[in-house]
Amino acid sequence: MSTTTRIEPPVSTDDRVLTPRARTVARRGLFWAGVAGVCLVVVVASMLLTRGGATSGLLLDPADPAPTGAKAIAEVLRNQGVDVILPDGYDEALAASSEPGTTLALYDPSGYLAGDRLTELAGVAGDVVLLSPGFRHLQAVAPAVRAAGPADQYTPLDADCGDGAAARAGTISPGSTFADSEGSDAIRCFPADTGGFGLLGIQDGSDRIWVLGPSDALSNDLVLLHGNAALGLGLLGGSDRLVWYLPSIADVEASGPPSLAELTPTWLVPVTSLCAITVLVAMFWRGRRFGPLVAEDLPVTVPAGETMEGRSRLYQRSAARTRAVDALRIGAVGRLGDALGLSRHASVGEVSDAVASALGRNPGEVRGILLDDLPGSERDVVALSDTLRDLESAVAAAVDPRPPTRPR
Repeated sequence: MSTTTRIEPPVSTDDRVLTPRARTVARRGLFWAGVAGVCLVVVVASMLLTRGGATSGLLLDPADPAPTGAKAIAEVLRNQGVDVILPDGYDEALAASSEPGTTLALYDPSGYLAGDRLTELAGVAGDVVLLSPGFRHLQAVAPAVRAAGPADQYTPLDADCGDGAAARAGTISPGSTFADSEGSDAIRCFPADTGGFGLLGIQDGSDRIWVLGPSDALSNDLVLLHGNAALGLGLLGGSDRLVWYLPSIADVEASGPPSLAELTPTWLVPVTSLCAITVLVAMFWRGRRFGPLVAEDLPVTVPAGETMEGRSRLYQRSAARTRAVDALRIGAVGRLGDALGLSRHASVGEVSDAVASALGRNPGEVRGILLDDLPGSERDVVALSDTLRDLESAVAAAVDPRPPTRPR
């Protein structure tokens, strides 16, 4: 009675997997995906929460809710039926101010507008309210008015005049004051210890030019103090249309050819910066090291004959006769060079000449076999393969004429 012994396969004691699985890689990346998601949520939430509180940073900006802006009084004017217009540039302000029954409020602390532009803008508008004007503004619009210095910052200014808006205000916050030439028929309100006035009204035909020194009284931070709100509503709400113009550096007239910065589109710097950041991130992502290489046995062994047959079938299917012949010639040239003792760096021409010299054959014929002849059909490929085999056999016999030893 025979007994069959079952041989169990050896059990490996090392179960470590050196190559990470897809699940392991995904688990490692899950943490960073979560971090990216949290950051995205924080950014979106911050944008949504701060959208309503965005400020321009411009003083007396009627669209700015910041303490230095003037959105409060602008909204009150809109609620009272006044069309408050905020032009984006000089041309738009000029077109809007030319409409009949329009009041122009101009605040240009940086002096961006030139004198001729100031004169043109004030000429087309109805009533003009200059907020803390500078020397250039006074010379262009109200040459009879001059600056008188700032008033005491701790003492409010009393109206002390019969103008309706000033009388309703009673008192306003102190600030810059202005004076006019003696004997003029200007309206002088809110006198200060400097000898000047916080508000001057100069008749210009049927319209009036108002010069308001304490322009900060119209800001969101100070508009509720004293009678600042009443004065602002009275000066700016005298007509149905108000053009509130804040000149910017874009309104400065060019005195020469445009600079490179002016010719550069606004989207160029953000786009190039984004591209540079993307390239750096891609370099870091694709250029990182994965650690040392791990040697791993293949699950199957492919015989050389099957590999050669597979490649030959691929060459045949794609009609790559020249590539197939090149593969045959490269191997033959290498073996011929070794048989003739030539250097590994010898060229095909040198190998061809050496073969022709060893066999005593025409060099052109040998060169055609090793390099020049091109097959026109698959039959030519087979014939050339046989010719290369015969050529190698002839060279081997010429180099070592001894008969081959027969195996015992």
